[in-house]
This record gives sequence, structure tokens and C-alpha cells, in this order.
Amino acid sequence: MEFIQTLFKGIIQGVSQFITNDLHNYVPLFIFAAAILVIFKVKDWIKKLRK
Repeated sequence: MEFIQTLFKGIIQGVSQFITNDLHNYVPLFIFAAAILVIFKVKDWIKKLRK
């Protein structure tokens, strides 16, 4: 039981550390990916309207 508690504590600490230290580096990538998704969804929506 102690192993599982330690494991979860380590996972939570790692995620927290990623959020505080590295997340700001990935924000432009998330914005770029969201923009691509929006472009493809709008393209599909336009195709449906034309049919």
C-alpha cells in the first residue's frame, strides 16, 4: 500500500512540476494544433453545406 501511495505522490509531483516549469513552452504548439483542427472542421462544415 505504501508503494502505491509513493507512486501516486511521484506522479502528482511530476505533473505539477511539468505544469510549473515546462507548460509555457508548449502553449504555441497547442494554439497551432487547435488552429489546424478548427480549419479542418470548418472545411468539413463547408463541404456539408454545399451538398
